[in-house]
Amino acid sequence: MPPLLKSCSGSLRCKRMLPPLRYAPVSTPIGWVHVAYRAKAVCCVALGSDGRGFERVCERVVGVRPIRDPRLPGDMAKQVLDHLTGRRRFSGRIDLSRLTPFQQRVLRKIRTIPTGEVRSYQWVAKEIGAERAARAVGTALAKNPVPLLIPCHRVVRSDGRLGEYS
Repeated sequence: MPPLLKSCSGSLRCKRMLPPLRYAPVSTPIGWVHVAYRAKAVCCVALGSDGRGFERVCERVVGVRPIRDPRLPGDMAKQVLDHLTGRRRFSGRIDLSRLTPFQQRVLRKIRTIPTGEVRSYQWVAKEIGAERAARAVGTALAKNPVPLLIPCHRVVRSDGRLGEYS
C-alpha cells in the first residue's frame, strides 16, 4: 500500500513551499466526483457537489481553496474510477498531513478492511493499540477528507448497526 504523506510543520515557510492545491471533476458510475490533489497526492474528495461547493468543502477540510483543472493528471482519474467501480483498490498517494497522528493511524487501518467486510469501532481501536478509544475512532472517521477512497463506511458499531456515519 502506498505511503500516506507525513505532516509538515505547518509553518508559513512550509506552506509557501507547497505546490498549489488543484482539483478536477471525474465522471463515475455513482455521479460526478471532485478530486483535489497536490504533488500527485489526493487531498480531498467529494461526491455530487458542483465546483464552487467543492471549493468551499476543500477550503474547510484542507485549509485552502483549490484551483480548477480540466482533468486529473496522469492516471489519477483511472485509479479513482477503478476504485469506485470495484476493479481495484486505490493505489495512489493520499495526503492526510492535516490530521493528527492518531487520526492517520485510524485511516491507515481502515484502508486494510477488505471490500464487502465491516469492522467495529472497537476493533479498529484495538488494532491501532488504543483499545479504549472507540469513540475517538469515530471522531477520526468523521475527519476523513477522502471518504470515497478510505472506506469509513466499513466501520460499524459493535452490535453491527450503523454508527453516525455521514
